[in-house]
Amino acid sequence: MDEKQTNDAKQVMLVQQADDGRIRAVTGMDSVGNLHTVEPTQQNVSNLLNVNTQDSALETFFKKFMQEAENPSHTGIFIMAQSALEQLIRIDFDPQALEAYRVNPAERVQAQEQRFEPLDTSKIDLDDLAKKGIRVEDIEPHLRAMSYGHKSNGLVDMSPELESGLRVATKGRVSLEEQADGSLKVIPHYWQEKPDLDAPFHGVLLDDEVKNNLTNGRHAGKVLDLELEQGKLTPCYVSRDKWTNTLEYMPVELLEKRVVIKNAELSEGRQIDFYGGGKVLLEGYTTRAGYKRDAYIQIDAAERNYEFSYDGLDRKRYQAENRAIHTQQRAERGEREAKEMGKAPELTIHHMILKAAVPDEAYKQWSEAVKDPSKRADVKAFYIKGMVKDGQGEPFNAWVKPNFALGKMDFFKWNPDRAKRQGAEVKPAGESRTQVAVNSEGKTVEAVKNVKEPLKQGQQQPTPTQEKRAARTYRKNNSKGLKH
Repeated sequence: MDEKQTNDAKQVMLVQQADDGRIRAVTGMDSVGNLHTVEPTQQNVSNLLNVNTQDSALETFFKKFMQEAENPSHTGIFIMAQSALEQLIRIDFDPQALEAYRVNPAERVQAQEQRFEPLDTSKIDLDDLAKKGIRVEDIEPHLRAMSYGHKSNGLVDMSPELESGLRVATKGRVSLEEQADGSLKVIPHYWQEKPDLDAPFHGVLLDDEVKNNLTNGRHAGKVLDLELEQGKLTPCYVSRDKWTNTLEYMPVELLEKRVVIKNAELSEGRQIDFYGGGKVLLEGYTTRAGYKRDAYIQIDAAERNYEFSYDGLDRKRYQAENRAIHTQQRAERGEREAKEMGKAPELTIHHMILKAAVPDEAYKQWSEAVKDPSKRADVKAFYIKGMVKDGQGEPFNAWVKPNFALGKMDFFKWNPDRAKRQGAEVKPAGESRTQVAVNSEGKTVEAVKNVKEPLKQGQQQPTPTQEKRAARTYRKNNSKGLKH
């Protein structure tokens, strides 16, 4: 249908709920692709999202839709002109008529990615750049943003060459402009100490209220009719660029008017003030991290976006709610990690294990098995002496073998290649069993119960010196008892 392909009219979107199959109309979407919907009635038509002006957010939603293939929130997406929606409402959304407006998310994402392909910064005219006195290394941190049509996020030093051949040191923001031959020129936006608010701005003298707003803040605070074309006035937002102090305008018609911003709904009164250029309070909006917050928002013509400010607001207002959100997010991360447990972590073979050297033969065999899974069945355990992990810094011995399924090393008190049973934790070899039991586990072993210092490697009986020391301690303690 022609309505489906119309690009100059307002395009609206419907979605079909996966749980009950009901059709809902989209009023907005956040930065992570979550939708805000209402009943698709004639009364709600004027409040629906214009998808013509929401390409990046729409792309995010389509990508999320495809990621949810196994557990979808929606089973159908339909985009049409507003006039087509009004016709569908009258015929109560006949399924056959609605089907004509179904869209394929994968195709839309591909089309949008092609449409929004960034500029090729390798095509920058370096001779022109040198003439403007701008160094490549100074704009490199900003090139990604510039390639998508934005100005640099900060000032850049420059020394443009005058007609006389002299250069003047200055600074400013920069952007890219594509030329007819396909090359790119860097366009400077020069810094100035302050704007001349007394001079006409696009044919209009600024009143005292606007001058005060631009001086003490950055925004005019109301819509101004500017003469962008001779003899024709265009309603615009006006702001002072925070980096260059130049005045910038944005036609009102370029801004999508939304009832919901970042999951927070604006009352009718606040909508009037906000879209009239004023500053309003946005209560309980959702941050990119998913938390609740309040902010003052105002339209920023210089950045073609909204400016958020927080002075005077209670930052602890949503503390309990955000704590609960954090707990839920952590639980969800745990669930995702649990689902990924089937994928074994990558095992790295080191030359040392618990401060003991790994035999060359073992290192070679284990390393080859990491690279070539077909060799893992033939991997052998090796007996390693002098490892340290007994709680007292004393060395012990054990059999060691890689566990490729769990991505870790296993330790055994016997050779697992010969025994039927295998352990999965650090276990000492037979001659080190007494040592680790006493030093690490705090157990009492009859043969060495009077030895107070840590046992040495493989020690199972007290040394002559330890026997004499234990005897002296015993006599000393008993003599104290007799005195009482």
